[in-house]
Amino acid sequence: MRDITLHHAFPIVAAAIGNRFGIQVKVGGDQAYTDGKLIQLPAYNGNDPDYQDYAWGLLAHEAAHLRYSDFTLAYGPSVLRRRLCGAIEDVRIEYELAKDFPGTRLTLRTVIEKMIASGGFVAAKDDDHPANVLYGYVLKSLRARVLGQTALNPLVEISEQVLKSLFPAGAVIRLKGLLSEVPDSLTSETDCLYLADRILTLIEQECEKPAQENTQQQQNQAAQGNADTEASVSKGDIEPDDDHDRSDINADGADFSAGSSCPSETTDRDDTTDYDFMPSQMSDKELAEQADGSNYPSLMATLQSASDADLDRDVFDVVKSALALDDRDAPETVMPVGLKPLGNAAAGLGLLNHVQSESVKIRAALQGWVQSQSLNRSHPACRGRRVIGRKLPQLALGDPRVFVRRVVKPAPNTAIHVLLDKSDSMDEPVWVGKNQSVTNRLSIALEASMALALAFEGIAGVNPGMTAFPGRDDTSVFRLLEHGERVRANSAAFSSRAGGTTPMTEAVWFAAAALLRCREPRKVLLVMTDGQPNDILSTLEILQRCRNSGIETVGVALGLDVSHLFPVAIMINELRELRTQLFALSKAVLLAAA
Repeated sequence: MRDITLHHAFPIVAAAIGNRFGIQVKVGGDQAYTDGKLIQLPAYNGNDPDYQDYAWGLLAHEAAHLRYSDFTLAYGPSVLRRRLCGAIEDVRIEYELAKDFPGTRLTLRTVIEKMIASGGFVAAKDDDHPANVLYGYVLKSLRARVLGQTALNPLVEISEQVLKSLFPAGAVIRLKGLLSEVPDSLTSETDCLYLADRILTLIEQECEKPAQENTQQQQNQAAQGNADTEASVSKGDIEPDDDHDRSDINADGADFSAGSSCPSETTDRDDTTDYDFMPSQMSDKELAEQADGSNYPSLMATLQSASDADLDRDVFDVVKSALALDDRDAPETVMPVGLKPLGNAAAGLGLLNHVQSESVKIRAALQGWVQSQSLNRSHPACRGRRVIGRKLPQLALGDPRVFVRRVVKPAPNTAIHVLLDKSDSMDEPVWVGKNQSVTNRLSIALEASMALALAFEGIAGVNPGMTAFPGRDDTSVFRLLEHGERVRANSAAFSSRAGGTTPMTEAVWFAAAALLRCREPRKVLLVMTDGQPNDILSTLEILQRCRNSGIETVGVALGLDVSHLFPVAIMINELRELRTQLFALSKAVLLAAA
């Protein structure tokens, strides 16, 4: 059931994966693409596992490009040079990504296997353009060997046979030698381009060899012909003496027919041997290879003139097409960038000292309630090592539950993320305390949130995090406290100032993605706001996606009702009640988890 609900949280999961790779993800529209800065995925809302496998594979592949590729590299006019470099670079960056994120090896292998099954990845054919045969062999063989995508092995074997039928044998042997250098010899995309140039150079060299050999053979034949001619001329110089001798013999009445016919037959046989021996001894295969060899220079010209239309589409271009949707009106939402605010170290430390004593009390109370729910409890059982004496009479009644069984309830094991609205309205002045000193809503909310975060971080099984929105503008948020960090080390971030609008949709998306990266099975998103979101409909949608993915959503409204946004919501009219209300709410959340 968990996997099914996650399918309906596609944008949140996509953002979580993007965050993990350190890249920005936009989900919306109907197309998938990368512009060198962020990755766009369509606004998918289905539950097709193939679709999501393609999406996660595309995210991993494009993240690798954004992390490791050189987008300023110039390839020149040669299409084959560019595509060969691209094939080698794809393997290099995916290999590097797997070092930092080992799970991507399986993610990308799954995409390739699905592409093979759907016919999006095929072996070379005899009538393919030679450039496509070369490009396809390099791509498939490297993916199979370097990335462990072994489903490609049958395609590699077929492609190699086609490659051997089109290219000189020496070129194929040397090509394999160069490809064996991958990945160890590659540290950048420039290295990949250099390797592509070496491949093209060796093919050119091997294609020129048959022409050179033919020229040499022709020269040798010409030299042999000259030698035969000279021998023939020398033979002609002594023929008159022979004729003279023969005349003498004939004149003496010798047998002319017998004497003249043998030399004649021998001469004819020798002539036949001189001109017909070499061709008659060559096999059909050798003749065919000789004919093919004569075409190798034209093969090189064919490779150099190849266009993109002559080569198969890049495999991840095919994946992008597979992800395209028919909904042209799908909205686009960019997950905001998480920024670390500069803050004020002195102000942050002062705030920490101010709330620390109160946070200790809150922690003690919350911890006491959690522990009271997690104490060892005993109940009768059918088996065990200790007998309950007062239960022994029950055996006569057929009840075997006379043994003690202890049960320890687990710790809350909950990740809680506080999402704090810091829009312009949070700068509204407020009078607090006995002396009615003036402050603003944001300062009170930051105090209460810091005290709560300090209390949470001391309770086993609770993992707090906190984000303020918007950040510098509506496209960013401020990361006040990452999950797993300590409040004291980040106290300066809690000195934020109010400003901006209320882009709650984007902020909820960011916080939900942060929660999905947490290992705790229970995840709670607590949104504290004093105004309506910029886009209520999109906020309702993203909150529902959170709930579909197993994230509980809780609203804390400052002076307004947000029950239409959150199934669980409280409204606080007097800000002096904020700490008390947050404490009570946190108690309910933790006790529900315990």
